[in-house]
Amino acid sequence: MDTTFNISSKNEGSSAVAESALFDEILRIMSIGLSLPDLEWWTIEDLANHVADAVGVRAYRWFDYTVPAELQDSTIDRLRKTYPAKLAYIDSAPGDERGEAIVCLGGIVNSARRFDFLAADMSTAHRVVAIDWPGRGRSGWLAQQSHYNPAILAHAVESLIDGLGLRRIVLVGSSLGGSIGMDIAARRPSLISRLILNDIGPEMSADRRRRRAETVSRHHVFPTPADLFRRAGAAQKHDGPIGDAIRLHNIMGQTKRCQAGGGREYRHDPRTTQAYAEKAATDIDQWNDFHALQCPILLLHGEESDALLPETVRRMQMAKGDGMTVAHVPATGHTPALADHESLSLIGSWLSGAILPAESTLPLRSAPIRLLFTDGTTDVAVRPQKIAVASYMSWRQASPLQQI
Repeated sequence: MDTTFNISSKNEGSSAVAESALFDEILRIMSIGLSLPDLEWWTIEDLANHVADAVGVRAYRWFDYTVPAELQDSTIDRLRKTYPAKLAYIDSAPGDERGEAIVCLGGIVNSARRFDFLAADMSTAHRVVAIDWPGRGRSGWLAQQSHYNPAILAHAVESLIDGLGLRRIVLVGSSLGGSIGMDIAARRPSLISRLILNDIGPEMSADRRRRRAETVSRHHVFPTPADLFRRAGAAQKHDGPIGDAIRLHNIMGQTKRCQAGGGREYRHDPRTTQAYAEKAATDIDQWNDFHALQCPILLLHGEESDALLPETVRRMQMAKGDGMTVAHVPATGHTPALADHESLSLIGSWLSGAILPAESTLPLRSAPIRLLFTDGTTDVAVRPQKIAVASYMSWRQASPLQQI
């Protein structure tokens, strides 16, 4: 039976703190006569730094990964050889051996920064580790396009886990990260104590994969902040009713300054998305892995998702019964941001052992006021300054939990 999950409001969470810091800084900028469409890149970077300070993000760390020859697909045998790649990750508490660590794996073009809000909210009880996939974010690029394959991605994650000496972990996987997580958990049941799947299941159609491949394979360059806001606003429209602070933090983690000509561009090897496109001609079928899972599962399902369909959720429930808890995330597609108060409260309750309904729907909060990002239907970024200030003031007068 589907019920509404009751969220405690004792702690506003890192997203509310970051949103407040961002809007305070936006108001300061407006007070000196600048309007949002005229903002320059240094100002946007300054805004992003205010969000990062409010969240309390950790610095990147790196480890030396050895790409195994036997996993190098499409490379003829005599040319296969091991080689090093420097991979980046974030660790909320290096060396902390208390309890179970949470290891976070993102989607195909995500960076580890996407999990900063989760890390901020969970780090009092858990060590949180998040990796930049090879060829994404701050991680080094692999030698050939074919090396961006699931086997090497899983091996890289396991190398990090083993290198950090983590013997028992909670694994959080969004989209691609969930697929890799199911593979690891099926092969190494003694390593994974609990598995959180963020809008991903054991199957996905080739048609849907091709649509995603067409989107991520385009290499975008953003000459101005307004270009970034429009593009990111459209790309993140399925992430749910989250505010500007979360969207700004995530997109800045996914992009970097262009080497020439100014602006920003995506921070990944274009061959990573081309490799995904090559594999997108076939359906995903991980039912054998899913049936082999022995750990408790928390499944977050975006109610508007085209990647995790209701019939797939029902089949997963039938297969796992009491071993899987399902939470539907309203007004959200693929994938939930895992940065809002409702999702993080649910995850924290589940990890603490609280008794939750087998199936529930998270509360639907009012959509936050957007001063920067748009979803393609409205152009908030070019509103007159006085309207933006009025929107800001209305946001400040409302309950943060209704806006984040």
